[in-house]
Amino acid sequence: MKKILIALLFSAEACFGQMDLPERSPEGRMFQQVGYTTFSIRYGRPAARERKIMGGLVPYGRLWRTGAGKCSTISFDRQVVINNKTIAAGIYAIATIPGEKMWTFMLNSDTSKIFGDPSEYDQAYEVVRVEIHTEKTNRFYESLTFDLDIVRSDAILALSWENTRIRLLIETGSHRQALATINRELSGHPRDVYRYAQAAYYYYMNNENLEQALQWLNTAITQDGDLDGRRWVYEQRVDILERMRRYPEARKAVDEATVFLRRTKPAEWETEIRGFSERTKSWPAE
Repeated sequence: MKKILIALLFSAEACFGQMDLPERSPEGRMFQQVGYTTFSIRYGRPAARERKIMGGLVPYGRLWRTGAGKCSTISFDRQVVINNKTIAAGIYAIATIPGEKMWTFMLNSDTSKIFGDPSEYDQAYEVVRVEIHTEKTNRFYESLTFDLDIVRSDAILALSWENTRIRLLIETGSHRQALATINRELSGHPRDVYRYAQAAYYYYMNNENLEQALQWLNTAITQDGDLDGRRWVYEQRVDILERMRRYPEARKAVDEATVFLRRTKPAEWETEIRGFSERTKSWPAE
């Protein structure tokens, strides 16, 4: 009976003695669309808490699971290219070997391990290995942080903690695919004003071949089309010529746009004309 009472006492303490306290290394998740590719990252976020991190809590020259708790993972739903190597769509464990000036970054298809000890790492499942120079950050990162930046529909994966950052380019191929889509669509619909406008806008926003974009707009202006599409064409001609600093042509484009707006009178056409007038005041005199 005494043993039973003692067991019940410990059981009661287990039930009523637990406290709901904040996680020391809460899980971080992020989802990001980059071009046509969807990325997902999951990782535990340990905090510095006044400890030395790089070269201390995270030793140099030793495999690190690059997070806390379970292994950190990254997934993408389309194939990508890392360091000139094509990686199939899927989910991969992130592992690193930190160094003072250079890190080794690896993706491993085995996501069942914690990778808390180097003995758990099997290079047979490794899909890519990259050497990356470290950077010093301008701010202090209290917690481990993964970010995905977007440059021309490619991803820049950044890992930051304390005052150290590494960045890795992950190519999605989305920009090349978009250019191929534009060429295919314009070839198949050579009189579609809106498609020309879409193509020119994509080139403009990505600082692609502006001369080509201008040619598409000049072609579109000669075609019949809906009011909104033609209005967008006139607006973009001004935008592109201004960026190219071809101001005499840009002024002519403003005049042509103004004639079009006065003739068709779309919504807020007078406001748009005033906007053109204000823009030309900042251009160099002819």
